[in-house]
Amino acid sequence: MSLLDTCAEAVVAGVDGSESADQALDWAAAQAALERRPLVIVHAASLTTLTGDDVDPAMLMAALRAEGRALVQGSAARVAEREPDVEVRSEMVLTDARVALLEAAESAHLIVVGSRGRGPVSSLLLGSVGMALSQHARCPVVVRRPHPPESAGEGILVGTDATPHSDPAVEWAFGQAALRRTPLSIVRTFFEAGLEGEVTESEGGYDELWAQLREVADRFGPRFPDVEVRLRLRRGLADEELARAAETAEMVVLGSHVRRSIFGLLDLDVPHGVLVHAPRYVAVVPTREE
Repeated sequence: MSLLDTCAEAVVAGVDGSESADQALDWAAAQAALERRPLVIVHAASLTTLTGDDVDPAMLMAALRAEGRALVQGSAARVAEREPDVEVRSEMVLTDARVALLEAAESAHLIVVGSRGRGPVSSLLLGSVGMALSQHARCPVVVRRPHPPESAGEGILVGTDATPHSDPAVEWAFGQAALRRTPLSIVRTFFEAGLEGEVTESEGGYDELWAQLREVADRFGPRFPDVEVRLRLRRGLADEELARAAETAEMVVLGSHVRRSIFGLLDLDVPHGVLVHAPRYVAVVPTREE
């Protein structure tokens, strides 16, 4: 069976044996249980720069396979202990993790990864995996940012620019809030030189922006009547303000980046900035433009 077939409509967790990946795996297993979907554990390993006259490629490949099999077996046992009713599949592939998980994302329902690996090189690589997935994956991607397990946060926060670009992210966030029976905050950011932070409804001059927020809530809210919706308006650079707004949230949800200006002056790659600074979980949902 191919990786695409194994991952079809499943929650997929990328693992590397690190604590961050293990904690992301726990979240992915709980998510699979909530959505009643299978969980696929994927471990990818490549030879990369490990070459030279003193390296036997065949022995190294065999060692990578053995280590990978042991890792996915241990991960599957971890899931079975925590979520015994979840169907678990596993794949160990000898390729770059970004390549493997982007391939998995072609058919998967959701991809989940951590953002720190084992050691400085692995940490850099795993961080790059999350970035690559957030930019190119064809399914939603959840990245677990480093935080203590006891610092769970509460509620879901979704960023919107009040255009169709962010609608898939808003819809996905509503679905997750309904699934978890947790409040949803819809946040609209805007830039105003010299000012930043939360804007209250009592402040004058922002009626149009508040109306945009209400329009977004009114379009999606009736489909999810049990979700408590909170509207928030924040001044400042979008990535910074969304990360600040998410300080107490379990998860912040964003649409994938679309460049709108050839100059790119204030056209920030918002998911990149939030992935670097958000306190807990970041979900990036592909737009319909891609």
